[in-house]
Amino acid sequence: MTEQQTHSVDILIVGAGPTGLTLANILGQAGIRTLIIDRKPSTVAEPRAVSIDDESLRTMQFIGLDQQVLKDVVLGYGVHYFTRPGGYCFGKVEPTRSEYGFPRRNAFRQPLFEATLRQGAQRFAALDMRFGHELESFSQADGQVQALIRDVAGQPLKVSARYLVACDGGRSPVRTLLDIPMSGATFKSRWIVLDTENDDDPFWQTRVYCDARRPIVEVPGPHRTRRFEVMIHPHEDAEAMLQDECISEFLRPFRGDKPTTIVRKVVYTFHARMAERWRIGNVFLAGDAAHLTPPYAGQGMNSGIRDAHNLGWKLAEVIAGRLPDAALDSYESERRPHAWALIKLALNLGEVMAPRSRWHAAAISGFFRLVAHLPPLRDYFLQMKFKPKPRYQHGLLVRQGRAAAQALVGSMSPQPRLQAADGSIVRLDDVVGTTYALLAFGTQAAQKLAGLQQPLWDALGARRIAIVPRDAAASAAVAGVVQCVDVEDQAQSFFKSLGPSIVLVRPDRYVAGSFSDAQEAVFAQACIDRFGLHATSAAAIGRTDGMTRASSLARPAA
Repeated sequence: MTEQQTHSVDILIVGAGPTGLTLANILGQAGIRTLIIDRKPSTVAEPRAVSIDDESLRTMQFIGLDQQVLKDVVLGYGVHYFTRPGGYCFGKVEPTRSEYGFPRRNAFRQPLFEATLRQGAQRFAALDMRFGHELESFSQADGQVQALIRDVAGQPLKVSARYLVACDGGRSPVRTLLDIPMSGATFKSRWIVLDTENDDDPFWQTRVYCDARRPIVEVPGPHRTRRFEVMIHPHEDAEAMLQDECISEFLRPFRGDKPTTIVRKVVYTFHARMAERWRIGNVFLAGDAAHLTPPYAGQGMNSGIRDAHNLGWKLAEVIAGRLPDAALDSYESERRPHAWALIKLALNLGEVMAPRSRWHAAAISGFFRLVAHLPPLRDYFLQMKFKPKPRYQHGLLVRQGRAAAQALVGSMSPQPRLQAADGSIVRLDDVVGTTYALLAFGTQAAQKLAGLQQPLWDALGARRIAIVPRDAAASAAVAGVVQCVDVEDQAQSFFKSLGPSIVLVRPDRYVAGSFSDAQEAVFAQACIDRFGLHATSAAAIGRTDGMTRASSLARPAA
């Protein structure tokens, strides 16, 4: 093997699907030397996932691709539940809140999404993408991963990386090589998935037909696309169900005799499974390699993007020397419980979407008709409050101070719309950029932030952002602090339970902790201890300007 065939990188990513490409963009943006490979010749051409949520779109904003992604997204669609095709609607889920800056449910097309992520990754000189390359083997020694890769012609490529991240799907070869078992269940139920184009149905909500005789789900997509999911009974032959005459019969209640352009038809068996370990040595599992989610909640791909954001910023900090390797153990401890909560949500929604019998279906529709007359319960379902909130109980978090403040630690911070100093309306994350943030609310917020003395905040590169109530008098500029106005009172509602606290938000937008002026020194020391910063040198903690991408709106007020 020649010297030219040997590559040394910081991170090797195996698998260029949504999880791997998101992770690659996060690392490339941070200037981390990264190689991402995939055995496919390119990104996927056929539709797969069709739902992208507000958290994933916020991650797209983090990597500067939200506007490009949104070009191929139908924003803010809900779900209408029907007794059967042609039957009555007995329940609706139509969330209107956008606390993280985007609607909660959105339709997209995975091929277009992956192509956007791939194009975005080309922005970064530190990132090398290679399709048509397959991982053959790897080993670990002395804190390094040595991998053997072959291209389509069989030519070998030897790669030395500090970390390997397996984003290689539900049948993950890396997970197999690590001999990590999956626990959980595989469902006997099978579903035909039909993806169509040139659709002329203007209805933009998902329709779910909870008919025990044959459950069907109908999902609208961007650019006149639509998906139909049809359940196959145990006694039916899947291949026979895929024949044109059967497909036409399935679609007749929706399409009549109109021609339908079908671009993909496939049979899926669903899984609710999780890898028993997500890390061995310097190798991590992410996305479907770590967990498999039934599709009923539309959270499989979104859970993978959450993995990428959680692991990506930590890997960047470790490679840059600002966090110790031990901090990476928090990836699994933070992500596993939430991933499992969403799997359980999907299982529960499956009981609604695919009732076991006519009696079961009648009981479900009767329950939702009752709920429609009970406003608190109605809003619980209508606003999609049943979806588990992203919240970490363990990991890189510091819990201290008031009970109400502690309750918000580990939760995702909201993303209010703010008015910048130049009068423009911006979102909070556009002001923060890609680093840590210290947030304070109130008429004296800027002065409080300017008065912070601990060197840790500058070492972390934390941007100081003061949010002023909209009815407050304009305050004087304070050096080193960005001041914005809470034009819609969204920030005020978040800070209401925190009192006069200052909030430390991590790069992945989760609340690391909060503290008052008097608690600053104690809180800073707790962060140093909890994050393991005492194991790194002061020089290594320091952040260089090239590691942070921030909006021009985020510059401190002059």
